[in-house]
Amino acid sequence: MSSVRVDRSNPDVVDVVLREGVGPLMFAARRWPGDVLPSLVAGAVYGFPVCMGAAVIFDLEADRIWAGVGTAALLGLVVHTFVIVYGAFRDVNRLRFSPATAPDTLTVVRGARADRPRPLSEVRQIWIDHVITESYKRDGKIVSVRITLHVLLKNDHRIRPASLSRWTTDTAALHRQLQGILAPAAVQVDLVVRRRVQPVPWSGVGGGGSTGGGGS
Repeated sequence: MSSVRVDRSNPDVVDVVLREGVGPLMFAARRWPGDVLPSLVAGAVYGFPVCMGAAVIFDLEADRIWAGVGTAALLGLVVHTFVIVYGAFRDVNRLRFSPATAPDTLTVVRGARADRPRPLSEVRQIWIDHVITESYKRDGKIVSVRITLHVLLKNDHRIRPASLSRWTTDTAALHRQLQGILAPAAVQVDLVVRRRVQPVPWSGVGGGGSTGGGGS
């Protein structure tokens, strides 16, 4: 539940810590329980029509149909687990700027390894995208927050976006800190805050009143 922080404990570098020092496998293990049910359901939902089609064509018995659905669900789980683990190793943990006093180099740290140091002269822009989704009930209640840090290079290549902790609510402070760190290198740092309203649930036939007439 920790937020993004700036670490100046090393006199040679400044670290913008996007995710605290938990290993990638531990991070993946923390994500896995919340993702296991959707992956099983998705595998079963997509596998069921395929199995039913095969049953009609090959005249399969019911137990074989359900065995096929279970296999599809298990395959979905395995694929989803691989995606989570792969993402945990690829996700950016921190941005490291050096030297600390007047940075001219950026190093992207992922999982247990670091990319090659990159001159800051190759960086065109860094920006924080802060998306706030409010309830459709117009009560101002926030239902979700997504905060993503983007690094755009001058060759138009974008370093894999890093999703920040949902507890990083003070993006203005992070923006100011990044501006202060990168001012000597003249790298553009922006903060984009967007608010949107959660889509109104569709209530089906006869429920037109909930999907239209939202004038105000």
